[in-house]
Amino acid sequence: MTAVTDRGAAAATELDVRGRPRTVAEAPAGRTTGWWGMTLFICTEGAMFAAFLASYFYLRFADSTTWPPLGDKLPHLVAPSIGTGVLIISCLPMALSVRAAAREKRALHFVLLLLAMFGGLAFISMQGLDFVQEYPASTISKDAYGSLLFTITGLHAFHVLLGVFMLLLLLGGTAFRPIDRARAGSARIVAMYWYFLSVVAVAVFCTVYISPYL
Repeated sequence: MTAVTDRGAAAATELDVRGRPRTVAEAPAGRTTGWWGMTLFICTEGAMFAAFLASYFYLRFADSTTWPPLGDKLPHLVAPSIGTGVLIISCLPMALSVRAAAREKRALHFVLLLLAMFGGLAFISMQGLDFVQEYPASTISKDAYGSLLFTITGLHAFHVLLGVFMLLLLLGGTAFRPIDRARAGSARIVAMYWYFLSVVAVAVFCTVYISPYL
């Protein structure tokens, strides 16, 4: 009886194996280490920018004189407004590129990444033009106002340049290799950072460029 039962169990198991469809590797559950790493990086950098912006307002209201101090001019608005606007608009092709990567549309993903990168380069160009316009009325070593203006905006421009470098890496990978699950995940992670840069751009613009007029 036992031998028959064992034979029946073995046959049932064999039938199960034969009737089972081809297995497909499942995606890992939960967030990837890249996602958590980028989240931690964004939180750290966000805290740093928050500290700089808080310092800006602290020094402004702690100073009994006018702001900007005498000898400094009010900040120019045209170039920073264009740069900030372009960076914010570039979030649209960035988001669409992530969707294209998820659908494995390689050519569309490449073009949209390129548009987002051009938005970042345009922002950096406008920031450089603003530096030229602010100098020599304000310099990084002249007073607290100039120091904060050039430090905060320069630091943000450096972060945008870092984002452009990330996009270049994505573009290089997309140009020579097909899109897979890992590359689609990388696009989502870089998009997180790009959205963060746009949020910081708004905060910097309102603090450094708009608040002195209020």
